[in-house]
Amino acid sequence: MPFARFAQDRRGAAAVEMALLAPILLLILGGLFDTSRLVFQTMQVNATAQAGVDFALNHPWDAAAVRAAAESATDLPETVALPERRIRCVAGGKIVDCADPAGGAPYVTVTATLPFVPITPGAGLAMPEALTATATARTP
Repeated sequence: MPFARFAQDRRGAAAVEMALLAPILLLILGGLFDTSRLVFQTMQVNATAQAGVDFALNHPWDAAAVRAAAESATDLPETVALPERRIRCVAGGKIVDCADPAGGAPYVTVTATLPFVPITPGAGLAMPEALTATATARTP
């Protein structure tokens, strides 16, 4: 009857339970980590776009200087900012391209992009490949 004695022995049961639950707990922890990184980096990309527009509003137009100011606003070196200045109009509460440029005003738009690579890509979470933010302001 060695099997009956083995079945009643509870030593090591916690280790077996932990071995079964550890992968699930690690996936949950990885998902939480990725989600927090996603939120933080989204805020950084938004700040990059806004910093570029703020710089363009307070300085003469220079696309390279706007880009440099926007990209230096965050500590994420992979962030890319693309500034543009166009004549645009407001129609229906939205900023749109003008059919007649004479009726428009100069607007600056800065689009910031950052690639996002999750730590746990196989966790089943839908994560974007890149984070993008756009800021637009009317310039004087």
